[in-house]
Amino acid sequence: MPAELADVCIVGGGPAGLTAALTLGSAGREVVLVESGGDAQAAGVQELNDGDVEGEPYAGLDRTRYRALGGTANMWNVRVEETLGAKYVALAETDLADWPLGLDELEPFYADAQVICGLGAYAYDAAQWVTPGRQPFELDGTGLTNRIYQFGGAEQFARTLAADVRALPSVTVVTATTAVGMTPTRDGSGVEAVRAVGTDRQPFDLKARAFILACGAVENARLLLLAELDQVAGSDWVGRCFMEHARDFRLALVPDPLGDFAAAAFYDAWVTGDGTRVGGHLALTGEAVEQLQLPNAALTLVPRARGWRALPLAARAPAAVRRALDIPSGRYGWSALRSPEAVFDRFDLVVNLEHRPDRRNRIDLSDRRDRFGNQLPRLHLEWTPREQDDLERLRGLLGEWLRVAGLGRLVSSARSRPDLNAHHHAGTTRMASDPSNGVVDSAGRVFGLENLYLTGAGVFPSAGYANPTLTIVALARRLGRHLDATLGS
Repeated sequence: MPAELADVCIVGGGPAGLTAALTLGSAGREVVLVESGGDAQAAGVQELNDGDVEGEPYAGLDRTRYRALGGTANMWNVRVEETLGAKYVALAETDLADWPLGLDELEPFYADAQVICGLGAYAYDAAQWVTPGRQPFELDGTGLTNRIYQFGGAEQFARTLAADVRALPSVTVVTATTAVGMTPTRDGSGVEAVRAVGTDRQPFDLKARAFILACGAVENARLLLLAELDQVAGSDWVGRCFMEHARDFRLALVPDPLGDFAAAAFYDAWVTGDGTRVGGHLALTGEAVEQLQLPNAALTLVPRARGWRALPLAARAPAAVRRALDIPSGRYGWSALRSPEAVFDRFDLVVNLEHRPDRRNRIDLSDRRDRFGNQLPRLHLEWTPREQDDLERLRGLLGEWLRVAGLGRLVSSARSRPDLNAHHHAGTTRMASDPSNGVVDSAGRVFGLENLYLTGAGVFPSAGYANPTLTIVALARRLGRHLDATLGS
C-alpha cells in the first residue's frame, strides 16, 4: 500500500500522468501514480470506458479510450518503422490566441516534450528538413504553408516511459486500481483524498498534499462532476466545449502536370540523417486563419492508384504497391516506388480540421452506472451548419490556392460532412484567466481549490488541427515543474 501522505497523487498513467510523474519523481518528490489498467490490456477494465453518445455518429466512448500504462497510446495506428505510433506537431501561435499563456511560455516545455516523446529536434517548419531529393512546393500567393509532422512509436509511453517512471525511487505506481471519487477538505478549499478501488474491491483513500487528474478529457470532467467539484469551482464550464478533430476525406488533387508525383516526395514520410522520422504536409498560414476567420487545417497528400475510387490507399493496392506502403495507415511509403506516376493518377487530400469550442458539445452524466455505482459519462456532440459553411468556404479557397500554386485541379464532393472520429478528446476542463471562462488557471489548478490540478487535452481552450500528444506532454512537464516549485520543502 502507498505511503499515507505523498507529495503528489496522480490519477492516470497515460502520456500526461507519466510525464508529470517523471518530472516530479526526478526532482525527488514522493509521488503515487494510480492507473485503472495495467501494463497491458486486462479483462474487464476497458468496460469502465463505457458511456453514452448523443448527436453526431461517433465510434463511442469505449472505443476511443484505453486503460493501461501508456493510455490511448496503446491504440495508436500510424505505422512507424516496425511498430505503431502517431504523428506529432506543435500548436501554432494562432492556435493559442484564446489560451492564458503564449507560445513563448510553452516552447521550453515543447523542447522537453521532444525528448520525452523520443522525437528529434523541436522544429516543425519545412525549411529545417529540406533535402535535395525532397523539396516542398512553392506556395507564394496562397494561404498555405509547408510544415512537417514527426512520427513516434506508442512503445515510448507504454514501455519506455512507464519503465523510467517505475525506476524512480520516490515514485510508487499502483496499477489495476480505479479512482472512483474525491473527498474534499472540511473547509472545502481543496481535496483531502482520492477514493480508489483495487482488485480486492475494497475502497481505500490515497492522500497527498496535491492531486493531479490526468485521466483524459472525458474522465477528468466526469470525476469533477461526480464529486460535485464543478460547483466548488464556481462555474458551469466543467464538461463544456468538448472538441475532436474533424477529418474531411472528400477532396482530391489532380496534379499538373499529370503524373508528376516524384516532385511531391517531401509530403511522404522518410527518415532523416539523425534518425528522425518526418513527413511533410500543407497547413494554413496564420494570416489566412486570422484574416479569413477560418478554422485551422492541414492537408496530407495520399496518392490514389489508377482506377481506385476512395481511401484507404492500402485497402485496394496491388501487392507490389502495398509492400511499399505503410500499413495499416496506408498513407506513407509511396515515394519509395521507382515510378509512382505509373501507379497513381491523383492525390486524395486528407484534411485535418480544427473543431472549434462550443458549449453545446459537452460531457455530462448518464443515467446508467458503472460497476462501482458511479454514473457513466454522456457525450453530446454536434457539427453545426456554421461549421459546415466554414468547411465549404475552406474547400473553395483550397481549390483556388492549389491552382495559383500551379499544383493542379481540386475535385470535391460538395456539402459532404466530415468525420469526427479522430479520437482526440479535448476541451472539457478548459484553461482560462478566470473562472468565468474556464475550469483551471494557466498552471492547471482548478479554480476555487488549492491543491487539485488537471492536465491533458481536456484543459485546451482550442485544439488546432494537430494530434494533441506533444502539447499534452509539454503541459504535463510544465505542471510538474510548477508543482515542484510550489510545494516547497
